[in-house]
Amino acid sequence: MLWMEIKYKWMTSSASTCTSSVLEKNHRVGSRSWAIYDISHVIIFGRTDCCVWKLSNFDIEVIKPCRNKPNWFEDGIIQLCYHQQAPTTYLNATCYNRMIGQYVRIRLNDLNILSLCEVEVHGTFIRYLRSVTIPYTCGFQGYSYTGHNVTLRSTIVKSDIYCTYKCAIMKECYVADFNNKTSNCTLMEKKNGSNFVANSDHNVYIIS
Repeated sequence: MLWMEIKYKWMTSSASTCTSSVLEKNHRVGSRSWAIYDISHVIIFGRTDCCVWKLSNFDIEVIKPCRNKPNWFEDGIIQLCYHQQAPTTYLNATCYNRMIGQYVRIRLNDLNILSLCEVEVHGTFIRYLRSVTIPYTCGFQGYSYTGHNVTLRSTIVKSDIYCTYKCAIMKECYVADFNNKTSNCTLMEKKNGSNFVANSDHNVYIIS
């Protein structure tokens, strides 16, 4: 399924038909429908008439929304989908791992010029961001939630997102604590005296 396609001009790939970054080091492509997607791969067309170096040493990043704030770049989880070092005129980049997000950003790692002629982002629709049943919140990655918390339920789930979903649909649930090694999802109430503790095996998600 094609998620988002942005054509800056045409695929003739010349100076007059492509975009170039002069003051900014990145370009971004996003879902206008406030939806989130499982991103599979990104296709980029660069200039073929000259200046192949204008499409080199860049990262393709997927930005996951957080707590329904409007600025995903200040309050989002940014994951690296793919890094391209060598100059190229065409790239079909498959994300290294599963990537969930609303925005895809193409970001330079140096002060060169980034030139793009066409960008396609492919993925699978998951849910609308503002769905009341699945508020995709940001978490504290590498932390667990301990203290005077009260456990509501503990179960094995497929992913941290599903763990967050189970907390979202449970009225009393405030914290979803996901164990990356065991896939155990612990759902908890909010209690005074509980806190976040560094734990590389866990991710904690807050449902507000």
